Formats: sequence, structure tokens, C-alpha cells
Amino acid sequence: MVVSAVMAAAVLFIKYALAAYNPSCANNVVTYWGQNSWGGAHLDDPDHWEQPLASYCEDSTFDVINISFLTNFNLTGLPVLNHAFHCETTYNYTNTLHCPDIGADIKKCQANGKKIVLSLGGGNIYTYGLSSEADGQAFADTIWNMFLGGTHKYRPYDDAVLDGVDLDIESGEHTGYPAFINQLRSHFDGASKQYIISAAPQCVYPDANLGSTLSAAWIDNNYVQFYNNPCNLANIENKWNFDYASWDKLAKSNPNSNSKMYVGLPAGQGAAGNGYMDIGTLQKDLSQLYSDYASTFGGIMLWDASWYTNNKEYVQGLSSWVKSNMKCGNAPAPTSTPPTPEPTYSTTS
Repeated sequence: MVVSAVMAAAVLFIKYALAAYNPSCANNVVTYWGQNSWGGAHLDDPDHWEQPLASYCEDSTFDVINISFLTNFNLTGLPVLNHAFHCETTYNYTNTLHCPDIGADIKKCQANGKKIVLSLGGGNIYTYGLSSEADGQAFADTIWNMFLGGTHKYRPYDDAVLDGVDLDIESGEHTGYPAFINQLRSHFDGASKQYIISAAPQCVYPDANLGSTLSAAWIDNNYVQFYNNPCNLANIENKWNFDYASWDKLAKSNPNSNSKMYVGLPAGQGAAGNGYMDIGTLQKDLSQLYSDYASTFGGIMLWDASWYTNNKEYVQGLSSWVKSNMKCGNAPAPTSTPPTPEPTYSTTS
């Protein structure tokens, strides 16, 4: 058997490239997959639509991928998923998707160190809401059994176990979400993996749908959408519009003392109504926020994965820059170039 320096370098590169999410770091990069926002504006170009989930887990660009969305839920029936064109098969006599290929991709991504999280809500015409504590608790049991560590007759991704739940709540009754989170955390106690609870509020403070939940319930990551509003990051110098300090204060007062803030950004020119910025200006503004709010800074969130294929140089460049310039604890973050391996001499057996 021959072992060469080239092989050793390749192993080191792969280990580096698939570095895992770390909740104590400020250089995590998050995206959403499953809505194909680029494809929605380019219906005549399916070759460039959003790729299968596993294709976004093959390098170090993303650390957490939120699968979007669980779009219709209440207590009148099974929850309903929408994954654009990625999965359209339902369990017999239900509206619940059965997506074994996505389940297999979830496992591949997790094997590469990625966290794959289920995102609830979304905008547009979706119907959802939790109007009471009892509703929240009951729905948490359903989510645990269908998507996380429990068991259920209908598991959309078969035996794949997701890494947590994200709340992108933009409408509906919202009284029951704190109870929903508390009940989920009761299931997490004693679990064999560490789960993530995140939220994606609009940047207008306080968020109209998640405000009370974010102040009362345990939140690991806040993916604040600094786009589609006058409070987008491009207005960082306009104190009448841009208010990062209030979000930082909210994270610091959360029941989770390690709750983190992420700067949510569009991943392409057409990914949002506003907020897309040239990478030089974006780096300057992110550096300022990281310097001013380092204790709660967790990284960035990019909407959405479909733009990775169609704006790849921008997305990869931004991700690499974040990972190189934001720190992980007290240690410098890894650079975008893996270290040169020690020479390894060939041996034969």
C-alpha cells in the first residue's frame, strides 16, 4: 500500500473543508434550502434551479442549512411541507409529503458536519399558528415525533433525525410559541444529540409575530432578516432605520445566556426586495457590527441556497471572508486556505 504526501494533503483538505458548526463561534454561515427562490424568477431555466440538498454540503460554505418550509400547521390535521419541486409525493390519503431522497441527503449532510434544521412558517399564503399554550405543547410533540427524536407513522424524511427547529413566523396566531419551545426542550433533555432552536424575525424591532417569543423562550440563534425593510443593512448609518443594538440587547437578555445574533442577508440581487450589497461594503459593515457586538455575534444567514449556484463567486467569497475574519472563542478563525501538511514519505507493504 502506498501512502503519499498528496493523499495526506487531500485528507487534510477534506477535513478542513467540512468543518462543523460551532455555537461558540462568530463565523458560522447559515442558509435556507427548499424554496428555490432563484428558480421562481427563472421558470424557463430549470438547469439552474436549486440543486438537491446534499450538493450544498460538499464544502465549507454553509454550516447550518434550514429546510424550508413547514407551511401549514395547526391541530386540525398533519402538518404540510412545501419544498418547491424537490418533493411532491405524499403519504396515501394525506397532504403530508414523503421525501426519502431528502432524508438520505440529510444524513449525508450530517455526516459532513452540517446541521440540518426544519424551518416552520414562511411568507406568502401559508396558514399556520399556535393560539394557546396547549396548542404549542401538542404541536411540539408532533414535531418531535415526525421530524426529530420520536416515532410516528408518518415521518416525511423516514428515519433521518433533524438537528432542530427554526421559526420563520410571519403571520397567524403566535401566543403558543413559547410553550412550543419549552415542550420541545423537555424532549431534548437526555437526547443523544444537541438540538438547535432558532428564529428568523424581520429586522423591524420588535418583530410583530415573534417579539414575545424571542424575549420569553430559549433561542440559540436569531437570524434577523436585515433585508426587505427600511432597516436593511445598507442603512447602517441611518439610526432612524437601522437598529442592531436592540437586537443585541434582546439576545443578551434571552433565557439562553449564549443566544447569538446573525446578520440575515440576501444571497443575490433578486433574492430580496432590498438589502443586497456589494461585497466590499458588506465586509466593512459586518466588521463594524462584529467589533461593536462581538459577544453575541454568531455569523451570517443567507437567503437562499438557490443563489449559491447562480451567484457562487459572491456567496463563496463572503462565506470564506466571514470564516477568515470572525473568531471562534479566543482563537482566530480558520483561514480560507488549509494549512500546508507536513511531508509524508511513501511506504510500501
